Amino acid sequence: MKSLKIHLIIIILLLCITSLHSQSISIELSVKWEKGTDVYNEDSIIYVPKLSITYRNNSDTNFYFKKVSESRSGLPFFIHGSLLQYPIEEYLNPNYLKRAKAHGNYTNENYKVEIKAVSFTNSWFLFNDTLNIEEEQEIDIVNDDLANIYEYIYRENYNKQPNYFEQTKIDFTEFDLTPDKILNEYSNKFIFLRAGEIYTDSYNLIGFQMIKGSFMFYISIDSLTDYIYTTPIWDNNQSKYVETKTMLPKLVGEYKLYSGKFNTNKISITF
Repeated sequence: MKSLKIHLIIIILLLCITSLHSQSISIELSVKWEKGTDVYNEDSIIYVPKLSITYRNNSDTNFYFKKVSESRSGLPFFIHGSLLQYPIEEYLNPNYLKRAKAHGNYTNENYKVEIKAVSFTNSWFLFNDTLNIEEEQEIDIVNDDLANIYEYIYRENYNKQPNYFEQTKIDFTEFDLTPDKILNEYSNKFIFLRAGEIYTDSYNLIGFQMIKGSFMFYISIDSLTDYIYTTPIWDNNQSKYVETKTMLPKLVGEYKLYSGKFNTNKISITF
């Protein structure tokens, strides 16, 4: 009986330690409304929803880890599913305004928005809430609509000339993932939190406001990994390019790599 009690105490202690570790990092979602301008009329003032992603270090250890989401000037990235829908002339001289205005209306649709790392770029992925994301699915056209809207907004307001370095620097080699480069060259792709620190990123949801519908945002539970997918390599056996995993450094400066579980929440908004 005494032995059983000891074993139970050990199990309880292990569960407590595991629980505390899972709470070391929190990633919280929230939405607020701010004054902004209409996409097609900068003289028209409207209220625009912003999604905040707040990272909290609840521990007494300094941690670093991959961002769960990236942006360009506060605009999110989306997986593009129909790159071949445009004729060759559109690639040579793309009409971003035409693409942005061609979006659908999703008023009666309900979508889940998964925020997750895709290779080295962290994109948002929308799928109808009736689908099972664990099963392979075609990319819903709503992703293309949002990608086109945000591409137009970015080029019209922040960068009217293509940033070819930004477009090509999607995949990274293992040589890019050294402690020095992570801390200095690619720090915008990572979160660095000292003990007790908080950091918040904000994302413009005006694209969702334009296409209408109901959206439930959440962060994938496997977002904080101890590796990153780097430049795909050719596999002769499979006759295709395959992604390769590169382990992240255990220590970058004064920051220890954090991976695994984290506290988070879901948030829904309807337009």
